[in-house]
Amino acid sequence: MAWEEFEHGWRLAPAIPPADAPARALVVLLHGVGSNAQDLLPLADRWSETFPDVAFTSLDGSERFDGGFAGRQWFSLRDVNEANRIGRVADAYPPLRRMLENELQHWQLSFEKLALVGFSQGSMMALHHAATSDDAPAAVVAYSGRLASRITTQARTPLTLVHGVEDAVIPVAELERAAHAFSDAGYAVGAFALPGIGHTISGEGLVLGRDALVRALGAKAP
Repeated sequence: MAWEEFEHGWRLAPAIPPADAPARALVVLLHGVGSNAQDLLPLADRWSETFPDVAFTSLDGSERFDGGFAGRQWFSLRDVNEANRIGRVADAYPPLRRMLENELQHWQLSFEKLALVGFSQGSMMALHHAATSDDAPAAVVAYSGRLASRITTQARTPLTLVHGVEDAVIPVAELERAAHAFSDAGYAVGAFALPGIGHTISGEGLVLGRDALVRALGAKAP
């Protein structure tokens, strides 16, 4: 199946859909600031080989990027700091929530059949959902992100956090901080600091994310 563009990004239907539904599960990809939904399509292309009965959606950030060139963002980085970041993430969540609900309705699935995968700012949004929503997805995979939300829910989404040790954009210390906060709150957390990797998704990170989805969605890795 080929990627199909729609109002909020791109969709990839399962290569082998289940007989009784459009898809067995849904993986939603959330890009980083200044990028767009197309940036993470190669990630899904690789993973779709392992999950032929799973749908993938890559969403565009809900706002135009205000940093001076074409792209999208989930929230503005202008004058962002530790004090106001929490509020910006919380304010950015309702539009994302509506997109997630619409996608689940499109594929006739519930939140428990959803996996969220984010990179950088997209990871912050995915972790916000895990920290605050009672509608726990099957998994969250967060690359090069940070926890910018207070943990308020009793739902316990399994989390996989992956971060490059050489990340010059978001320090790898944010990996440890997020892992401790979620672990202390009772979440199952896998945290991986990858030596020699910067602010990117490496080949090893790709495998770690795939394996997390295998555990959550019940597929078998090749």
